[in-house]
Amino acid sequence: MSVNNDNKNEHPGHQITYQGYSHGFKLRVLADVENGLLSINQAAIKYQIGRSTIQKWMNKFGLQDKKLREMGGRSPKEEIKRLQKKILELETQNSILETAIDIIEEEFNVDVKKKYLPESLKNTLRNIKKK
Repeated sequence: MSVNNDNKNEHPGHQITYQGYSHGFKLRVLADVENGLLSINQAAIKYQIGRSTIQKWMNKFGLQDKKLREMGGRSPKEEIKRLQKKILELETQNSILETAIDIIEEEFNVDVKKKYLPESLKNTLRNIKKK
């Protein structure tokens, strides 16, 4: 296999072996792509290697397929957006439930929540909630 070695010294640790690129270099490129730091096209330009080479490395060494299956086929950015939306929904739901409990306790003069805290801690928590 003949490899053009003109600009390869720009990236430290990018030693060419008789098989092509070092294993460490392949993993570094894959880490950049899989963590979303670079697209495959950007990595190909940055490291001066072919896109198909990166694709082959991803199939052989990459964890992207496993990660995508774990995330239901979504990209990391899509998964982050989905989780942020879920957090907002849960915070809204929690706020609604807390309000409903407060209304029930006031209207019916009943403790809906089991409160095991001493009165001094209850007052402290009330003061914190008011802020």
